[in-house]
Amino acid sequence: MATKRNSSSPAAAAVTPEAAWSAASELPRQQLTLAAESACAVFRGFEAMRKIQEKAAHQALQHYSRAAEKLKETSEPAQVMQVQADLLRFDLEGATQYWQQLGAAAVDMQRELMECCTHLVDQGALQRVASAGDSFPAMASAFSPFFPFNARAEAS
Repeated sequence: MATKRNSSSPAAAAVTPEAAWSAASELPRQQLTLAAESACAVFRGFEAMRKIQEKAAHQALQHYSRAAEKLKETSEPAQVMQVQADLLRFDLEGATQYWQQLGAAAVDMQRELMECCTHLVDQGALQRVASAGDSFPAMASAFSPFFPFNARAEAS
């Protein structure tokens, strides 16, 4: 059930400029927190993907090294065909496994990014940011002594 905010309540009218400034400074802090947490999630995902790539390259190096040694030792066409078939099988299985692992890492990264956004909602940070918006008139009135009324501005 949605709750309705009442901006004309007595509490909202009695907001001090200091409280308004404190509430208004909450928005940039929340944005920076979200950006930093999201960047961490992306970097963790890239790191996981890089480890998958490194593991796949290492396995391929080992397998192809063994195949090269076998090819040096044999001159029979049947054995050469067997090495080629083994390499083809390895490549197909390896590619399938590689792409599945990369896809899973990408899904994990996306899940972490979504958790960063829902983290704001779970902590009620969005409600605090919304209340900061309610206090902008009080903050504007606190700055009014620094900007005296200009009669020419109203005439134009």
